[in-house]
Amino acid sequence: DLRGIPGLEYEGTDAKRRAIDSRIAREARPGEELTLSIDERLQYIAEEQIADTVKAHDAASGSIIAIDPNTGEILALASYPTYDPNLPPGAGEPPTARQDHAVSVPFEPGSVFKVITLSAALETTNLRPESPINCHGGVLQLPGRTIHDSHLGRGIIPMADVLAYSSNVGAIEVGLRVGQRNMYDYVRRFGFGQRTGIPLPAESPGRFRKLENWGTTSLASVAFGQEISVTTLQLAQAVTAVANGGLLMQPRLILKKGGQNVPPRPPVRILKPETTITMREMMEGVVTYGTGKKAKLDGYTTGGKTGSAQIYDYAAHAYTHTYNGSFVGFAPVMNPRIVVVVTVNGTHGSAGFGGEAAAPAFKVVASEALRLMDVPKDMPDDKPKFLMAKDTPADAPPTDTAARTFNPLDDETEDAGPAAPASAAYSLAAPAPVSAGPLVPNFRGMTLRAVMEEAAAQGLNIMPAGSGVAAVQDPPAGSPLRQGESIRVAFAR
Repeated sequence: DLRGIPGLEYEGTDAKRRAIDSRIAREARPGEELTLSIDERLQYIAEEQIADTVKAHDAASGSIIAIDPNTGEILALASYPTYDPNLPPGAGEPPTARQDHAVSVPFEPGSVFKVITLSAALETTNLRPESPINCHGGVLQLPGRTIHDSHLGRGIIPMADVLAYSSNVGAIEVGLRVGQRNMYDYVRRFGFGQRTGIPLPAESPGRFRKLENWGTTSLASVAFGQEISVTTLQLAQAVTAVANGGLLMQPRLILKKGGQNVPPRPPVRILKPETTITMREMMEGVVTYGTGKKAKLDGYTTGGKTGSAQIYDYAAHAYTHTYNGSFVGFAPVMNPRIVVVVTVNGTHGSAGFGGEAAAPAFKVVASEALRLMDVPKDMPDDKPKFLMAKDTPADAPPTDTAARTFNPLDDETEDAGPAAPASAAYSLAAPAPVSAGPLVPNFRGMTLRAVMEEAAAQGLNIMPAGSGVAAVQDPPAGSPLRQGESIRVAFAR
């Protein structure tokens, strides 16, 4: 489009090749001007962050995408390693050196895919965030394989904590409730296994097998992000649907061509609005007290999900201890204005898990995006002192011995570690009870200052919105409050 079409002229010459006549056979047509959605300021930050992150974790490659969930416009798309397209490939340079890792290189997503599993569960089963899920002490026997959680195994916990603490076993239990047909349908709804249609070359559709080709344990695998490959762009599109109220939008890169607006493709509703509100609240728990604490933004409520999928060795037919570390997230929680997805491919050890490698890069890019978009803050910049004690989950195991130390790292695959010992706090024989917190006070009719003073006195976390006096609160007054849960209070005049 930018190049245009060159013109063609026929010229007559004499015997000495001097021009004596000419005729225009085709008029030249100049290229069209293109207006992109990319914000060059945020693009610069994203490129810096993914380069620094890949180098810091001795990874092979990485990518970052920042997208406006309300319009589908891509504000930044960065891939590393990069190259100069003006130079031809050097001697011995592999083709992979010039791949767009955000669009063209699929990978197993790991536990970020639990967002899809739980979204399907909210719409196809009677499971709710508080529904008890048996995590079997962190180990589950399946036909021909054993699934482990990478952290110390848990017993019976709420479904919200399955997401927050990224339990593979818990996600499988949820997936079994959803069923094969529903799981397959919702994965396709979210756009996986198909191209988004972005106008960039070599976009990969990823890999998602047809239902008739699933094996005995495929449902369990898909539930926590195995037996499927996705691109960073597909993850961004999927999380955008959670952030904007349930609409799957085609990612937009070209806004205008030749001075004319390029109309977007109409969005498709894939989730109920109430489902997305519940999912955003559970994803907030991932950042507040779960595996994604390093993604928490200063001054903004934040939701997200970590992922640390082991890379499969097709030659050895086994999973390795090299990881794809990723983080998907958005902010603010109640009205998301930005979605950022970070993927770091080929990391090593626990330092390469999504919560360690990708979450900090999300924090930098999302913070800069909100600043550039001039989005008002919805949280105090500094954490109040009375919230410091909530950093540790109420049901965290004792830390008197190494065997009982809680490891809040990510999820991942079935050979992530041994099962918890029978004497551990979360063994199948003695599952941890779901502890009930204090009852939610009645804030209706109180001023913001009075609400914050009352909350501080009781050690409660308040998420205020609006101005005037308290009109609506969630959870409602008298409800038991889970450890680390925030109370949303809307003020009106």
